[in-house]
Amino acid sequence: MDWGAFQSAWHDRGCRAVAGLAEANPGESLYAAAFHLSYLDGEQILPSALAVNAEAAVREERGYSTRFLPPEWRWDVLGAEEMAPWYRRLTEEYLVPASGDAERDAAMVALGAAHDAALAEVCKAMTATARRGGIHAALPPGFVVAVLEGQREDEEAVLIRRSVDPAVLATVPELADHLRLLEDA
Repeated sequence: MDWGAFQSAWHDRGCRAVAGLAEANPGESLYAAAFHLSYLDGEQILPSALAVNAEAAVREERGYSTRFLPPEWRWDVLGAEEMAPWYRRLTEEYLVPASGDAERDAAMVALGAAHDAALAEVCKAMTATARRGGIHAALPPGFVVAVLEGQREDEEAVLIRRSVDPAVLATVPELADHLRLLEDA
C-alpha cells in the first residue's frame, strides 16, 4: 500500500467535505472534524467515517456533552463512498493473502496499526491546512481534526494524542479537557 497516497486521498476528500459544509452552511460555526467508526475484522476493513460538527449542534446536559462524540454530530458520516476503493485495496493486500487464524490475526494487527497511524497523519495535515486558511475562510482558528473512536474506549486517548499535535491540543482547551477525562478514567 502506498500510505502516502492513501493519506493524500483522505486529506483531499476530507478538506473538500469540510469546505463543502462550510460553504453550504455559512451561519454555522464548524469547530471540529473527526474520523470514527473504523471497522476491521478478519475479512475486510471498511472506510472510516468523517464527521463534522458545529457549535450550535453541541448538546450538554447533566455533565454529558456531545462536543467530542462524533456519532451525535450534525454531519456524522462523510467520505466513505469515495474512499471505498482504497479500503478494498487494503483488504486485498493485508487480509486476503492471510491463511489460517494466526496469520489473519497478525494481518489484522498490522493493518489496524498502519491504518491508525495513517489517519493520525491525515488529521494533523487537515488541521494544519484548516488553520492556514486552506480549507475555507469561515473555519475558526481553533478548528481541529482528530481520531475520536469512542467504541475503542481503552485506546481513545492514545488515538487523540497521535492525531492532534501537542501544540494544537494546547489551543483547544475543550479537547484537552476531554482527553484528561479519558486518561483519568
